[in-house]
Amino acid sequence: MNPPIEPSGPASGGHGAVLTAGDLALLRAVQDRLLPGDATMPAAGDTAAAAAVDRYLAEAPALRPPVLAALARIRVAAAGHPDGFAGLDGAGRDAVLRTVEADAPDAFDALLVQSYTGYYSDIAVQRALGLPSPLQPIGYPAMMQAAFDERRLGRVRATAKPWRSA
Repeated sequence: MNPPIEPSGPASGGHGAVLTAGDLALLRAVQDRLLPGDATMPAAGDTAAAAAVDRYLAEAPALRPPVLAALARIRVAAAGHPDGFAGLDGAGRDAVLRTVEADAPDAFDALLVQSYTGYYSDIAVQRALGLPSPLQPIGYPAMMQAAFDERRLGRVRATAKPWRSA
């Protein structure tokens, strides 16, 4: 599991490790349509979900082609508006996303999965869900401690070590 992302809000206009400033702005706008938030949950654009996707793309180059293809297709589908995707109203943005999803389902799915992963890895989202953040590596120490019994290791400790010392 990826470590939680500290909430940072919209990027400050700089580029990421893989994504340009324009890519990050487009990704935040797309994520805001996919994960708009409500009274309980923050909108994706108010979290570090776009920065997380950029980090995932840097860590796993195999993710780059489909995610970058999805962003490129969104740009092309929204090119009819002078301000692109950002200039469209909600219905227009939804129409663009539906078009890209229908035309390039694998690329759209990659963008969707990485966006959801980034969103639900964000500490602000985890707190809104009432989860003890960060989920890993802390886990649930009180629960784990009570379940662990040192006596269960007796048989393992009594066996000869299967290696030799160097």
